[in-house]
This record gives sequence, C-alpha cells and structure tokens, in this order.
Amino acid sequence: MVKHFVLFAVASCTRARGAQDARAPSPRPWHLRGVSRWIALVLMGCAACPADDAEPEIPAGPVTVATITGWVRVTDTGVDAFAAFRPAEVPCDETGVGVEPLGLSFEIKTGLCDYATVAQPTIEPLQPGDVLGVRVWHDVLDAPAPATGYVGLAIEGEIVWHATAPIPSGVGVINGEVTIDRELPAGTELQYHVHNHGINSWNLLDIETKVEDGT
Repeated sequence: MVKHFVLFAVASCTRARGAQDARAPSPRPWHLRGVSRWIALVLMGCAACPADDAEPEIPAGPVTVATITGWVRVTDTGVDAFAAFRPAEVPCDETGVGVEPLGLSFEIKTGLCDYATVAQPTIEPLQPGDVLGVRVWHDVLDAPAPATGYVGLAIEGEIVWHATAPIPSGVGVINGEVTIDRELPAGTELQYHVHNHGINSWNLLDIETKVEDGT
C-alpha cells in the first residue's frame, strides 16, 4: 500500500508540475502540500534499512586433504611408517593397489597384495585443532583361519590412527578421527596402510577435515 501511495504521489506531483509549466505560476494545491516532504522522509528511512538481498553467510564445509588418485605405493622399508608390521616377504601384484573402477575410492585387494603402504602429500594446509576424518569401507572379510585386518594412517612418518576388524566379518565402514596438534603445511606426507590375511577388499573413501557439527 505504501509503495502504491508513493507512486501515486510522485505521478501527481509530475502532472501538477507539468500543468504549472503550462500556465501562470499559482500556489500549490492544498492537497499536495507536504507530499514531497513525506516522500523524502520515506526515502530517507528506506535508505537506512538493511539490504534485504544480503546473502547469508555459508558455513565452511569439509576440506579434502588427499585425493583418491594421488596415492603411490611405498616400497622402501626405510620410509615406511608401518614397517614394523612388514612380513619378511611381501608379494604384491600392483594391480591390487589403485583406484577402483568407479573412481570413488582407493582400493587395496589383499588377495593380490596383502601388505600395502601408500603415500601422498597433503593438498591443503592443516592447523592445530583441525580434525581429520578418515572413512574406510571393506567388503566381506574372509580368510582360511581367523585373523585380524588392520588399517592405519601416518603423518610425517608417525602413526596417528589405526583400526582393526575381525576376520571373518561382514561388510562394514570404519570411521576414524585425528586431531591435528601442530601446523602442517600443504605438501606434508600422509601414509595409508592395510594388511591382513585372506582375499579381501579395503576401500579408502576419503580423508578430509571435519566441520563443527562433526560431518
């Protein structure tokens, strides 16, 4: 209603001004007195109002710190953070270590490579207090005899997280968290590791920072 009144008032003032230009000057009609002043006050008030179209602040989401395609197998025991678990012989078919066909995860097939450590540099810096989330999916775990599957993560050669799964067991997802205690620039080395006995499949889904709601 206010918008329509202002438009009507502006149009009325314009018509009145045109009529005055066509004839001798005359006093402003009483019904238009104060209209311009009222319009000015309305416009001044609107100028002081906050903008309605201001975009809301979008909270930051998780930040990926390692890519699915960036992992490279570690073969040198001198730099393998998980070398203490390394058996005397490590037969490993390279086709058992890599990105799975759908391109959604990094897969280690222990039927082809039952001990594997892979590494890559981080692609984003990390700050003290950042929380890294690690998600690993495994298929049905089986072996000729009961055993334990092991998955772990190392930063700068130090094992900072690991988890185990009993074999045999069904399909499962393993979620882990690592709280960063120091500044780590982009390019810091991560190592991811899997070993177990049996023909099984372990898939690293992602390693990324977690936001305040835990996601």
